Amino acid sequence: MLSDLDELILSCEDPRSRLYIEEAVKCYKAGAYRSSVVACWIAVAFDLVDKIRELSASGDKEAQVEIARFETIQKTHNLPGALAFEKELPLMAKDKFELISPIEYLDIVRLVEDRNRCAHPSHVSDNQVFSASAELARLHIFNSVNSILSRPASQGKVALARVLSDVDSKFFPSNLEDVVTLFEAGPLKRPRESLYNNLLKVFVKTAFGGEESAKFNKCVLALAAIKIIHPNLWERFFEDCVRQTVERMRTEEEICGAVIIVARLAKLGLWNALPKAEQLRILTFIQNAPQKLFIDLDWFFLLDALPPELIAAAEKRIRFATFDELDKVDWLVTPSAVLDRLITIYSTSRSFAEANTYGRTIRQVMQEVGPSYKQANEIVRMASANDQIKHSNELASVLRALESVEGGRVAVEQLMVDHGLNINL
Repeated sequence: MLSDLDELILSCEDPRSRLYIEEAVKCYKAGAYRSSVVACWIAVAFDLVDKIRELSASGDKEAQVEIARFETIQKTHNLPGALAFEKELPLMAKDKFELISPIEYLDIVRLVEDRNRCAHPSHVSDNQVFSASAELARLHIFNSVNSILSRPASQGKVALARVLSDVDSKFFPSNLEDVVTLFEAGPLKRPRESLYNNLLKVFVKTAFGGEESAKFNKCVLALAAIKIIHPNLWERFFEDCVRQTVERMRTEEEICGAVIIVARLAKLGLWNALPKAEQLRILTFIQNAPQKLFIDLDWFFLLDALPPELIAAAEKRIRFATFDELDKVDWLVTPSAVLDRLITIYSTSRSFAEANTYGRTIRQVMQEVGPSYKQANEIVRMASANDQIKHSNELASVLRALESVEGGRVAVEQLMVDHGLNINL
């Protein structure tokens, strides 16, 4: 069902575009359907020229050439040149300036053909003249507004370049609300699907490309903004875009980088957009993470609202980490799983030297990760059972570090009594 004509007029934000199409609508309402089709083409032609003029003013070289040609035709009253320019407009809009898509181009060609039938004596048969129907006039009005009159001047390569230039600019906003405002003031207010999809591909590819932090953060803001502005287009294109990007990553280095990006973009729904097979591949890789990825596993505990299966995979890798791996990492946040693994390693101490080394590391970790009562109980239990730990110099300091558990020193001393551990704190 076609849209209401008055609403169609209002969808043209440019006052000139509204003025152009109003005449076609008035003719339609008066029952002058032939005149409506003719006025509709005139509106499209004027609007296309105005859009090319805007591109010319913004620095587009091809647009400047065409506008200079158009102005010369006007000044010299070159009627054949004017007819040729008008005839070339649809193809020019499609190929040179990408203002319309190939399918929309066919709609405009049909409009030109029907305009010629309506503007000149045309016969359907020997005794019947061509008569435009109400449906035909209304269809052309709808297609003209939807494809051209309601759209901003830049939609193809020019629009893509403009948005990317805004993102690359040092004046690009640093908060999401301002980015949405910026994008809504440009080509992304009413983008064609091709423009939206191309931008989505560029932002996702850049995010996965290992760019510096500042550029990555800009891409995340841009992705979040276009998701807010056009959620329907996001739902339509995002999943395929992400799938194609991640599926191409096969080397260990590529996957290491991709895993972290998947985690950092999880808030945009990236994880849920991946096929189950890709999710399984990533989870398995995390569970067997090489050193290059292991040193970055703190991302899985820094980010909010991360899918639990990603956190579980990271914790599983930590449970099999060696002491050297845990001792060398410099994470911004230390998960409780690290303390669990260190306690397990501590229990295997085979000498006083090992017990002291493991104990010092555990004590340092407990300054960042407050031990739980269960962890405190396990440390006291194994200290009682392992003579290398029980008689090590570091044990007293480790036990004092446990006093941060609920109940404090009293709770620790009670655990020592329970496990028969006699150490002077």
